[in-house]
Amino acid sequence: MTRKRLFALLPLIATLAGCAAREEPPIIPAGPDALYVPERVVPGRLEYAPDRSTFAPILTERFAYPTQPEANAAYLRLIAAAQPGPAYPASVWLFGCKPGALDAQTARIARYHGPVVHCATDFLDRGGRRLRRETANFYYDNHIWSMQPVYPPRTSVAWRNRESSPKDFWWWLPG
Repeated sequence: MTRKRLFALLPLIATLAGCAAREEPPIIPAGPDALYVPERVVPGRLEYAPDRSTFAPILTERFAYPTQPEANAAYLRLIAAAQPGPAYPASVWLFGCKPGALDAQTARIARYHGPVVHCATDFLDRGGRRLRRETANFYYDNHIWSMQPVYPPRTSVAWRNRESSPKDFWWWLPG
């Protein structure tokens, strides 16, 4: 290609380069977040906060929960504080929530006096498709909901002494 043709195409190349999709950094919402409690919890009924935002579709009892926008704000604050590197999902969607926090070491639920809940959380890509579902703890502190991902152990507990259960001699009799 001659230099004249290259210089003739330079404005076109510069225009097309300006049209390339840019990765915009997420807008990190600032606090404070409101603390909402659903009026009543009815299975199969979606609960709304006073600002018309929704809670998770499944709630176990009447307690303070984050709304969907508050959970997304907590997630964006979490990934903004994380080290740059891997690509993170674009947003989260709460599926079901219950009071208490899931302990990552023991995989048990601990109840607290303050607003602390654990939720089945769907991580979504930019198109809104679910990538995975994981448990996350949400806690309300300094008028802001914060998110803490939890990675409990996924292996079964080994029996201590591998002895078999005693057999019932009368197992063959009905009743």
